Amino acid sequence: MPQDVTSELQLVYLPDGRVVNETNKDPAIPRVTGHQHYWVAADLGQANDFTAVTVIKDEALPIVDGSKIIVGPRERSIVYADRFRGVSYVDVCDHLIRLRNAPPFGGKSELVIDGTSLGRVVSDMLWEEGVDHHAVQMTGGQSWRKEGARYVNAGKTFMIENLSVLFASGDLKFAHDLPLRAEIEADLASFSLQTTAAGNQIITQSRSAGGHGDLGISVIVGAFASQYLAAKTVTTQTLRGWY
Repeated sequence: MPQDVTSELQLVYLPDGRVVNETNKDPAIPRVTGHQHYWVAADLGQANDFTAVTVIKDEALPIVDGSKIIVGPRERSIVYADRFRGVSYVDVCDHLIRLRNAPPFGGKSELVIDGTSLGRVVSDMLWEEGVDHHAVQMTGGQSWRKEGARYVNAGKTFMIENLSVLFASGDLKFAHDLPLRAEIEADLASFSLQTTAAGNQIITQSRSAGGHGDLGISVIVGAFASQYLAAKTVTTQTLRGWY
């Protein structure tokens, strides 16, 4: 290892999600750019149902590898979970934007919502006010595709299998102090894959399961987005005239 490259890097976390190593203007030390992004994902419920929000931290940081500085392995973890009910759609939008702009998410997060059913209403409200986001509409099948600037159609079975693979491979983990982890695990355990007489695979949810499904759907949507939708630089936004 060159004398100028130490095993402990001084990392600089930039406001737009880039992470670089400090070189102290030493030409012998290369500057390498990694990233730290967040995926804020929401499953929207009706007035008497829960709305669930989870956040996945997605990062790959500069590290020392022998005599080189490289971008280290990508790591994703669920670092935030919450759910609430009995609030208006306006308040839901307000909450999502405030959360997305709050430290440490502000400026380096993407908002992803379940755009199925009433999720379209919230998506339209966000879009009309200029809030960039992805609205994932759950469909049948084993594929996904973009539909315009914000909508994504993705098979529910496809997304659940994606989450299963990420957990099994260790590419997605729970933060050790994550609140509501047990509730998320109960939600995910309530989903099962069944094969119909026609040979089609469908996802069902056990009616006797303790989970409500909302937190699980939020994680499923966020994990899908982190795997297939490219992160980009995000600006801080507010809903004009709403607060």
